[in-house]
Amino acid sequence: MNGMYDAPHVVTWELTRACQLHCRHCRARAKANRDADELTVGEITQVMDDLAQFEWPPIIVFTGGDPLERPDLPTILSAARERGLRTAVAPSVTPRLTCERIAEWKELGVASVALSLDGATEAVHDGFRGAAGIYRRTLDMAKTVVECGLRLQINSSVAKSTWVELESLGDMVKALRVSSWELFFVVPTGRAAMIAEALEAEQIERHLAWIAKYAQSAAFRVTVVAAPQYQRVVEQTMGMTARPMFREGRGVIFIDRRGLVFPSGYLPVVAGNVRRASFTEIYQNSPVLRSLRDPSQLSGRCGTCAWSRTCGGSRSRAFAVTGDMLQSDPGCMLAVG
Repeated sequence: MNGMYDAPHVVTWELTRACQLHCRHCRARAKANRDADELTVGEITQVMDDLAQFEWPPIIVFTGGDPLERPDLPTILSAARERGLRTAVAPSVTPRLTCERIAEWKELGVASVALSLDGATEAVHDGFRGAAGIYRRTLDMAKTVVECGLRLQINSSVAKSTWVELESLGDMVKALRVSSWELFFVVPTGRAAMIAEALEAEQIERHLAWIAKYAQSAAFRVTVVAAPQYQRVVEQTMGMTARPMFREGRGVIFIDRRGLVFPSGYLPVVAGNVRRASFTEIYQNSPVLRSLRDPSQLSGRCGTCAWSRTCGGSRSRAFAVTGDMLQSDPGCMLAVG
């Protein structure tokens, strides 16, 4: 393997697919009720034992669906704390998310809470999330997270329904006292595949240039998901070396509610199952993950691009559009131009 990818940096863990929202772009196609075959607490803690053995254990981001749909979430968080694992929670903003619950997470050692904010106005955010009143409640909960002494991360989807408010949203994020802002360039998978929310390559390039400039004046971490060409854009537009990015199967990994392991939540190619093999075995030896870490396996323009090692293109978008995770990224100007 390649140095920085020898161990996972972030494990995103879908505890359940249940959620009371109906977001337009939902990767998981979340539903109202929980599955009967979700990993049990015993199975989850077994994987945690494995994760705790890494020299630098990863941060675990508990997500869904909505992790608050699992009544045993406090037990899971407590088990992670007992093993010295850093945790974050990415809940849906529903009536289940309360000030009391956020305060409880603080007591259970949660380091940060990630809330989704996709627009600077109620009309855009609530329209994208498929429910009225979510925008105002998200702002209230964001304030509570900071007041409880937890780090606040704002996750924003960059899509055809939201990009028009991106700059105004950037101003709002600064005012929320966030620790980080993560911008997800929507991949045409899950519900997003059915409603044409993904941006074209030229639009992505333009927004990445704006983000690169914005990040220079931000007092917090700004990251991009599903657009690894951001590194190239930073170097070309800002004249500076970008920080290395962890991405699909390369420092970032996804475990679903049934124990299936994927390179990311947006790349539905199975790398293994923690019910059948240890997480370490899967992460280090899965042929799927090994191919993603080897730039020589890339095909099309991504395979011959000078940025193949530092960028490598979005494997999620390549798979969603072409059916081949190693093909050219249709969201990159160098691949389609």
